[in-house]
Amino acid sequence: MASPCCERIRPDLSAYADQTLPPKRWEQVAYHLAGCAECRAELTAIDAVCSELSKCRASDPSALLASRLESIAGEQAAAPLYMASGPGELPSARRTRNRRVAQGSVAMLVVVMSAVVFAVLIAPEPLRISDPVKAAREQFSMSSSAVSVNEAVGAVLLAFERGADLGESVSYQSRHNDNDMRPVQPEHAARLLRGATDSSASYTGTQRVWISDGSGHYRNASVRTTKVAGEGAQLEVFDSRGDRFMSSFLPAITTSPVDAPEDWEFTEGAQVESVGGRDAVHLQANDGGRPVAAWWFDTDSGVLLWTERYEASGDVTLAMGYQELRLGEATLSEGVAQQISLEPASKSQTAGWCIGLASCPQEIAGLPLVAYAASDRQGHRSMTLVYSDGFESAVVGWTEGVLADGTTQQLAQGPGVPTVELWQCDDAVIWVTTNGSVDLVSEISQQLPQEEPYQASLVDKIKAGIDRLVSVG
Repeated sequence: MASPCCERIRPDLSAYADQTLPPKRWEQVAYHLAGCAECRAELTAIDAVCSELSKCRASDPSALLASRLESIAGEQAAAPLYMASGPGELPSARRTRNRRVAQGSVAMLVVVMSAVVFAVLIAPEPLRISDPVKAAREQFSMSSSAVSVNEAVGAVLLAFERGADLGESVSYQSRHNDNDMRPVQPEHAARLLRGATDSSASYTGTQRVWISDGSGHYRNASVRTTKVAGEGAQLEVFDSRGDRFMSSFLPAITTSPVDAPEDWEFTEGAQVESVGGRDAVHLQANDGGRPVAAWWFDTDSGVLLWTERYEASGDVTLAMGYQELRLGEATLSEGVAQQISLEPASKSQTAGWCIGLASCPQEIAGLPLVAYAASDRQGHRSMTLVYSDGFESAVVGWTEGVLADGTTQQLAQGPGVPTVELWQCDDAVIWVTTNGSVDLVSEISQQLPQEEPYQASLVDKIKAGIDRLVSVG
């Protein structure tokens, strides 16, 4: 069954074959023919009928008269009389040239219109992102691990996102207590955490990580950690059966100085505590009188031995601690894959380092930029910005594509996992992931390009198709 568009075009096919249509209508019919095989077949049939009629004219008296007139015109007649440009006009070289120019222009227009139609047909569809929350959390786990002393937590979160069997949830007894705690300055707290980040110690040990499941129990896994000062750390995550699920290498990366959040208050234990058989200093952060996080640092080496993070109710959401630790000689295994390649941030990034976003802020919501990663591959361009003050981290991402489920904005949060906010911004998706509060996510997102639904125009499709043709060529 012919389409409504074909029904509107067919009455003009005969005039199109005779080249008697007005120019604008001729362009419309030509554009339709470039994409409609059925109408092109009907035009071919019309041309065949016209050809047969032309043959019949040879035996007609009027045809003989036309031949006589052509012989009188001599060389000035470049076409049969019945094809003259208008009634009563004899063929002439000038009219012939004009007609040929017009026919050439028409042919060129057909080629151009056909190329445009073809470009639209082959224009690549944007990448459809089917599980952006999972992808954002994976990116956060990889990125924040590379710039944080809590790399084991990031490794387990990444393994969990990738399907590691962590077994049945277990209980966890918090080490938190407010006994004999004294206030300390934020600068002192920053020095302790910076000492753990910049520790020159090499060591090997096994950590245990607990992640809240929201019901008062915790998914947990063991992580074997080997760190060589100046080179990096190797992390091996084991599942519930004791099998190694994932192994990764995190190169040493120099970050900006650790700065304590201005709205946090800090206290320190007056007495030395014991963690895994080692003496430890207990540091606690409070926000509005409630505990936010706690750390236990080795008194000799400054290595972070244990850490906990708390939700608003005071319950533990994340915990990590060494069950055994050997300071001294440590050797990294060869052939371990690097999870992510980050470039340390500085004020002297080379031109073009920021991809996709109009600008890549050096600071966002009070968190300094410490590292970044970029990909400029055609059709898969992306930008990752890692922000951290040493206490809280946030990862901002920009990637070409559209949300597969048709939504334009999502907010995902849960116990023990990073909070994610993401939204469609024209032909790309922007996301923010953090181990901080929802208020921090909101503050960061307000400093980024806002939501804008993806709507590809005809011009965009033509350009994308032409770019594809050029890249193939």
